Amino acid sequence: MPDIDKINACIQSHLRSRHERSVRAVDAARWLDQAGLLKDSNTRPGKPLRVLLRAKRIDGWRKESDRWWFIDRV
Repeated sequence: MPDIDKINACIQSHLRSRHERSVRAVDAARWLDQAGLLKDSNTRPGKPLRVLLRAKRIDGWRKESDRWWFIDRV
């Protein structure tokens, strides 16, 4: 079971350090994989994070055009 608090903290930390307001889920998934917090899928990049986004477990989540997932800085 992934540590949701650490995942949320990692994403928000990256957003703050980069002075960004939001990030695409696929890019955030790469950050999490590099940090060893959530292994990404080689065949479907961002899939493990999208599962958490659909479950509304990630802070600052949003979906645009009923297709693209983003995470906003909170």
